[in-house]
Amino acid sequence: MVALSLADQGPVSAQTSPARTIGHSVELAQLAEELGYTRFWVAEHHGVRNMAFAAPEILIGHIADRTSRLRVGSGGIMLPNHTPLHVAEQFRTLEALHPGRIDLGLGRSTGTGDDPTRDALLRTPDALEKFGEHLRQLLGVGGRVPLDPDDPYRELIASPAGVPLPAVFLLGSSVSSAELAARAGLSYAFLCVNQDPDVAVQALRRYRVLFTPVAEGDRPLAILATRIWVGEDDEHGEALAAPERLAVLDYLSGDPRPLESVEQALARTSRLTDAQLVARDKVDLRGDVVGGIDRVAGRLAELVEASGVDEVMAISNIHNPEDRRESVRRLAVAVGLCPAPVSR
Repeated sequence: MVALSLADQGPVSAQTSPARTIGHSVELAQLAEELGYTRFWVAEHHGVRNMAFAAPEILIGHIADRTSRLRVGSGGIMLPNHTPLHVAEQFRTLEALHPGRIDLGLGRSTGTGDDPTRDALLRTPDALEKFGEHLRQLLGVGGRVPLDPDDPYRELIASPAGVPLPAVFLLGSSVSSAELAARAGLSYAFLCVNQDPDVAVQALRRYRVLFTPVAEGDRPLAILATRIWVGEDDEHGEALAAPERLAVLDYLSGDPRPLESVEQALARTSRLTDAQLVARDKVDLRGDVVGGIDRVAGRLAELVEASGVDEVMAISNIHNPEDRRESVRRLAVAVGLCPAPVSR
């Protein structure tokens, strides 16, 4: 049985405020723990109308306080927005408060799609290009690797001293990011959204082949993160996916909106605008896992076999919070965490 985890992007619906979305995330994490999920990660997005989470380092501590076993982490911290020292201090603090339960997932984007927000977030204009250097500094000041004698971070101490940096994951969606994670001795999570899953298979296999331990105890750990919707049957699963898929077309066509209800999304999907039709032709849905329990179970088994991953991480943005919880329950059944749907 493959390990199963959740990544929560904080989906905001037309009927749910961003503040209430945070409350729903806590409830979802508690359900995930009850069902036997391994991790619960929260995202960092800025200026995205239908995603509520911009400060994962705060939300991680809040969720960890309200769960007891679940690993809680970032999916991810967008390193170009932050200084390596500050990230190391934040996550050492979280690790001190919740020993052995914190994950630090790192990404190299800014978590936004518009230029003004991106420029406001970047701590330096060249932060995107210097991701590799800043990653090494974070690992160095966090005590995982030595730094060069002339590195300005070499003499710094990330407080609280003596607390280990939590498990570090590199997040990516390319073969090159898999190679970077492998050579750095880091765990790796591949985001297979809007692209051919064969790329994920190639990257994840490449990661395992090239993995080189850097610190004592380093072991390869590969996660496949993808969008998963599990319905009462195949048709219902496709319906649950409709609001998120339409929201992507809205965003790409310049008309971003919060998630609509299934009924509203299905109605609008039948009468897409010319701009949405152009956007649809550019979106690759082959990485999505959608359907009833049996279809989802079969597709996940294929992906796990092909990629050799240790863990599957589901992204399930659904308009109705209860529908999302039910999808999470069915997914637990699909991978064998529980034998039948669990009622609360």
